[in-house]
Amino acid sequence: MHSFFEQMEPWDRNDGSLHLYVLPDPSVGERLVAAQSLFADLDALPPMPEPYLHLTLQRLAQFDDELKQADLSRLGSALTQALSRTAAFELELGTPRPDETAVVSTAAPSQGWDALHAAVVSGLAQVLPGELPAPPHAPHVSLAYAVGEVPDDMVAARLSGAGPIGALHVTEVHLVSVTVRPELGIFDFTHLANWELA
Repeated sequence: MHSFFEQMEPWDRNDGSLHLYVLPDPSVGERLVAAQSLFADLDALPPMPEPYLHLTLQRLAQFDDELKQADLSRLGSALTQALSRTAAFELELGTPRPDETAVVSTAAPSQGWDALHAAVVSGLAQVLPGELPAPPHAPHVSLAYAVGEVPDDMVAARLSGAGPIGALHVTEVHLVSVTVRPELGIFDFTHLANWELA
């Protein structure tokens, strides 16, 4: 494994990036933390703090100080309308595995996730100009981001005792302002708003 932050495409700045997240419920959070404990002693793989574990649905092109209150109100109305017609669903999160730069639990393909992403893209297009950044390749939770070189086989061996994270009930979408902290190896966020699904 290699450093996530050395390979990450830099943001214009490290704080205030607007994202739409799905957040794990407490039972899923407990299972993620249990899996993190299997590698928590590896200095180059600091676990994400439980309050900041998330699934990225969509990053916005804007930062929090670029939107005025009127813009945020219009954004809230557009997403309320789009998400009120989108049904809640379940994701099945798989066994945590190391990839090139992070330890991730990836969900199986989901029509519910695809419909949710389409709804938020539709809502955002009504309010915000320009292209959206590319979404994640699949719904997933990153349990840790590498901050240096870590042998893949060592991490895989640590995770050999982990099972699938299991069912995540997706019932809400959250608008957050995200800060990346390469010096700590984490992302954290401030919660701005949330919307319930149908």
